[in-house]
Parts: sequence; C-alpha cells; structure tokens
Amino acid sequence: MDNSYLTLCDFDATTYKNVNTDLATLDKESLKNHFLAHGISEGRLYNHIKSRKDFVDLIPTEGKMLEIGPLDNPQLDFDSPNYFSLDVFNKAQLIENYKTDPSVKKENIIEPTYVIQNNDYTHITETFNSVFSSHSIEHMPCVVTFLNNLEGLLQPDGCVYIIIPDKRYCFDYFRKETDIFDVLQLYYEKNGRPRLTDVLRQVTLITHNDAAAHWNGEHGTIHPEQKLQQNYQPVLERYKSGVYIDTHVSCFTPETFTQIIRQLNSLNLIRLELHKMYHTLRGGLEFYAILKLSGHNQKKN
Repeated sequence: MDNSYLTLCDFDATTYKNVNTDLATLDKESLKNHFLAHGISEGRLYNHIKSRKDFVDLIPTEGKMLEIGPLDNPQLDFDSPNYFSLDVFNKAQLIENYKTDPSVKKENIIEPTYVIQNNDYTHITETFNSVFSSHSIEHMPCVVTFLNNLEGLLQPDGCVYIIIPDKRYCFDYFRKETDIFDVLQLYYEKNGRPRLTDVLRQVTLITHNDAAAHWNGEHGTIHPEQKLQQNYQPVLERYKSGVYIDTHVSCFTPETFTQIIRQLNSLNLIRLELHKMYHTLRGGLEFYAILKLSGHNQKKN
C-alpha cells in the first residue's frame, strides 16, 4: 500500500492522532506511515466513520435509493417515497424461509419492491442514485454478475454502498479468503445458486460470530471431519432437490476485496471502480466500500 491508498481510505491525520493518544508525538508524515504499516491491521480509528450508522449516513436521501435484501432490518428510510428494495424472495417466502430462525423478527420483514430470479434484473425499470447492499455480496453465486447487475441499476453519477463481513472477525474465520481466481471461476461457471462445495464449507468450517473474541485471537474450535460426516448426506439431498440453499460463497477482507475489484477492472469485467474503502475497526466484524461507475473500461463478455 502506498500514499494513494490514504485517499481511498479517507485517512485523516488529525483524527488519527487525536483518538490514538500513543501517537501524539508523531508528525503528519509519520502518522501516515504508521497507519499504513500498523493502523489498518490494528483496527485503529482514522476518520469520522466510526460505525455502520456513520457509513449509512453518507448515502444521500434526496435521490432514489435501492436497498438489497433488507429482510427484517432495513437500514435506509423505507417510509421515504425514494425508497425501493430488492430480494430473491417475496415477503411470504422470506417469512417461511426464516420461520425457525429466532434472530429474524418475522413481523418486521418488509415486502420487497422487486423480486428477482435467476439474476434477471431486466424487469427493473427504475434507475437509482444510490444502491445499498449490506451483507449480501458474500452470498452471491457470482460476484461479477452481481456487480454488473448493480451497475445497470445506477444513474450515471450514482454510487453503490456496500457493507461486507470481514472473514477474519466473523464465523468465516477458518474459511479460505476468496481470491481473483475463485471469482473468475464462479463467473465462467454461471451458477444460479451457491455450489454444493460452498454449502459444505459453510456447515463444516463455521465458528462463532463474536467479533471481539476474534480480535483477541479467540477463534473457537471446529471439527470439520465430524461436521462433514453429520452434514454431507442431508445437505446433498437438499442440494439434489434443486432448492436454493443460502450460504456464504465468498469470504473477503478489505485488502482482498480491494485487490479483486481492481483486478476485475483491469480485466474489463466490471466498470464499477472502488471509490472509498473504510477498513474494519477493532471490535467490529465488517468493512464498508463505495463503488462508482467508470466510463474508461468496456466490459468483455
């Protein structure tokens, strides 16, 4: 990482110095160097984005807003005439899907404005100033297809705002980080649902979701061989039935996500470029990114 990365991250030396009192004697250049060498990995606060709310507050409300998969907890103002939402299931199906999940408040599930199937966004006639996606991209059978679909929904000057779980601090800790080769393979496979391998990795390698514990190096214990023995046959039967089994397909960190987006740009597979990146802060389990449309690249098929 070089100094250009500081602009991408909205690094503010004054904030970095004031909130990290052990750095009080450092000059501006030393603060930059410390952030790049240590601050990112240590999860230090470095600008005004202290929380998910701060990030969501960056989203303008005067233009049309589309929220991907709000389920029972929409983050944007769903009472606004500018609010629209999208999911792969309607409200009744969502309630049925989550009927045994106590963490989902079924009474708060909203009816999506648009229900899409087989990644077909063509019936969405609106374009949006802002598209917001929270903990969705990691579920997508194909990252490239997802991003290109979102691009097609944007107004020319619009932005995509994404919240992504950091695999190092959530239940994905023991799973391999997704790299560009994984993303390219998924793109050329053209899957319409998570693969059997994705589901099996999820159920066999899952650990706890306590971000603070992960930051302290307490990642839990897993028993993948035992879990595979227990889950292989029932998962296989469900998968063979053709049912859509929701799971994490991709596992990102801020660094790998940044690399993947830039590599997809260089391969001309997407035109959305990384505009801002807000790293995972200590004690948290998610990071934030803003993507904007670039007119410089022409996508390949």
